[in-house]
Amino acid sequence: MAHEIRRVLAAFSARPWFLDGRYVEQMMSVFELRSLGAVRAEPYRDQPAEGQPAAQNAGSIAIVRLCGPIMPRAEAVTDVSSPACVLTNFQRAFRQAASDPRVSGIVIDIYSSGGQVDLVPETVAMIRAARRADRPIVAIANSMAMSAAYWIGCGADEFVVTPSGEVGSIGAYVVHEDVSRMLEAEGVKMTFVYEGPRKTEANPFEPLGDEAKAHLQANTRAYYGMFVADVAKARKVPVSLVRADPVTDDPDDKSFGGGRYYGSAEALRRGMVDRIATIDEVVAGLQKRATQRGRSTASARAALL
Repeated sequence: MAHEIRRVLAAFSARPWFLDGRYVEQMMSVFELRSLGAVRAEPYRDQPAEGQPAAQNAGSIAIVRLCGPIMPRAEAVTDVSSPACVLTNFQRAFRQAASDPRVSGIVIDIYSSGGQVDLVPETVAMIRAARRADRPIVAIANSMAMSAAYWIGCGADEFVVTPSGEVGSIGAYVVHEDVSRMLEAEGVKMTFVYEGPRKTEANPFEPLGDEAKAHLQANTRAYYGMFVADVAKARKVPVSLVRADPVTDDPDDKSFGGGRYYGSAEALRRGMVDRIATIDEVVAGLQKRATQRGRSTASARAALL
């Protein structure tokens, strides 16, 4: 097995992921193809696909994009199937919009299945700290905000989903892949030289021991606790409701899915979003509010003359 896929497997086993489960196999397949040279055999796949700019303005409304698998820094991006959302880049674009006195509203345009936990709670805190009564921040699932992406969207004043959109997948997990038998079949033996009794635990070249699994479980539980606490605060519901396992045969169940995702109408019914609208409708609404606010300010000034 190539060095790159081993590094990716190590990363998966090292940190909890806030990623919708449907996309894990897709990402791992790309990593494996790349490690075998299958992707690099296609010239048009040698480099990641180019994405849209991180931010743009529609009049006085700033649109900041959160699109693709969420990674903390550019160095972590190895997926060549689609451009990733690098949180340091997103943070930079968001701060520029928030510090621009000409911006009267910010739209966070989300299309993401989630990603790594690193820098996600810090990004939520950054968005929440930037909220002001005179400059609304609206997150929109356009058309997907899963797991870490949903968490980040909860930092905004309002959460919107497009009619065809999906939100949720509130949960966390660690993936451990034991490749020891495959390496043995290939005649490869991994030897660790280390200090510290737990330094090499949870590595992908040995079976996962009970104590190592318990440690990964504790870390995953801690990050999940941070996730559900932020969601509960944003949606103004008890933490127990966010954590609850849904009751499938109860039409009045209002839990947040226990890790499931929901379409726009069901997400609205459960209180996971504030309304259903397209991004054009969201931008137009913010522009209208800015115009009305400007007229009110002008009228108040005229009354003082």
